[in-house]
Amino acid sequence: MKNILTSLLILCIGITSISAQSDKAHVKRKDLKKEFIQSLSADQKKQLDFQKQLKEEHKKKMKASFTKAQLDIANDENLSKRDKKKSLSETFSNEQKEMRKSHKAILKEEKEKFKKTLTEEQLTKYEGLHRKKHKKKKEHKREN
Repeated sequence: MKNILTSLLILCIGITSISAQSDKAHVKRKDLKKEFIQSLSADQKKQLDFQKQLKEEHKKKMKASFTKAQLDIANDENLSKRDKKKSLSETFSNEQKEMRKSHKAILKEEKEKFKKTLTEEQLTKYEGLHRKKHKKKKEHKREN
């Protein structure tokens, strides 16, 4: 009985510390984003808004091209975001694949235009915000 209580106590402490670490990382990232946005000029903010608008337009166009089966997948609450994306991409027609490819190219071009307007300090913050988590872990492993 004592071993079970000790194990449960250790488990609770471990879970609490893990959730506290993830909250700190989230707050740190949120602060970095806020600081980055504040450092932007009015034109740079307009570029970011334009990128956001493009993403929304592309999303609407793509969704408008969905078949009934694709809409069912997109609206399935039992699937995770990753599973929905995977299931949908498997059902895309050639036209939808081309649409997705062109949207991706347009957004990439806009991001490159935006990056060219950034100062070194802004670029460092921007790349810090857009670093993939799995890349971060790999870099951390290399350091150790």
